[in-house]
Amino acid sequence: MTINISKTDAEQTLLKAFRQRCLKSDEICKKIKNVITGTHKTYKYVLVNGLLAKATNGKANPIALQAGAPVDGAFDARSLCHNVIVPFERDFLQNALGGSNEPFLNKPARFTHLSEDNAVRKGKDKETLLTLIYIFNSIKKSKDALAYLSCALELLSERITELKVLNDSSIKYNPTLIEIYEFIYLFLEKSFEGETSAIIVGAIEKIYYSRLGKDYKVVAHKVNQSGASSKETGDIDIFKGDSLLYSIEVKDKNFTEHDVEHAFSKIIQANGKKGEFIFGANATFDQEKLESKIKEFETKGFYTLLHDIYSYSKHSLMKIELYKKSEFVDSIFETANEINCKEETKKWIQELLTELNWK
Repeated sequence: MTINISKTDAEQTLLKAFRQRCLKSDEICKKIKNVITGTHKTYKYVLVNGLLAKATNGKANPIALQAGAPVDGAFDARSLCHNVIVPFERDFLQNALGGSNEPFLNKPARFTHLSEDNAVRKGKDKETLLTLIYIFNSIKKSKDALAYLSCALELLSERITELKVLNDSSIKYNPTLIEIYEFIYLFLEKSFEGETSAIIVGAIEKIYYSRLGKDYKVVAHKVNQSGASSKETGDIDIFKGDSLLYSIEVKDKNFTEHDVEHAFSKIIQANGKKGEFIFGANATFDQEKLESKIKEFETKGFYTLLHDIYSYSKHSLMKIELYKKSEFVDSIFETANEINCKEETKKWIQELLTELNWK
């Protein structure tokens, strides 16, 4: 049986839980902390969302992820999260859950309900899934869900300070362009599923186009964005006014000529006349097939550019005049936040800044 959860009631319940102290200290509470302090963003949202549902309506089954789930107490978890949790996180928690606008469009939340059979990567991700199932199956009453929700929100409030440290872009050293390129080279040694490459390209493009006036805008998008929620043309889109100037696709993994075709075709569909494809150190491809595909697009009048990220970075730094060297670091963090990168990626930025004695 599907149940309805009032948005107004949920908002009131969430505020009530936020204003209460955590009074629990048991095994369930420990497992909640493991999820909150873990690395899986989507499951953090699923946890808080499930606790809120049960706390708001005792008939709700937090195991459910969709209203059509084959369990009693199923509810529209996506609407609850996107309409209540997401704005609350932005207003009160400074994006401590992960800052996602549509977390339930990510693959782990697109099943009908939580189950041990859900497709998930082995290791920590699987462990977190099983932890969520344990937590939700252990909470039978609405008042208990409210108490545990207070604990989850308290943990998230504590993480705000930690996140501020990760977002600190201040540096004490004024690096040269050669040292900035050294940072880029070292930063790209770790990929984080392509996030480091996307951050470098987005940051450099933002600096370059900031020199050309307010008519230009560079928008960087989340890496590996779900097609269901994707509103971008490329990984980085460059606009002049409201018109798309061109887009850049960034790959730091193996790719084929079909990936290039898909990227350039999306730009053409958006009325773009040119496209750039940048590949990272971890990418491999068939040079002959790629050149053939690129020639096919150029024959149609579509201007293309393909190069590796190191050549791109060095050439771009040659063209850019930095008014102050800290601008580069500021742009790195701006882009990292814009693509909503992993905490591990930000930790890597901070680690590198410290290692290079820039901080």
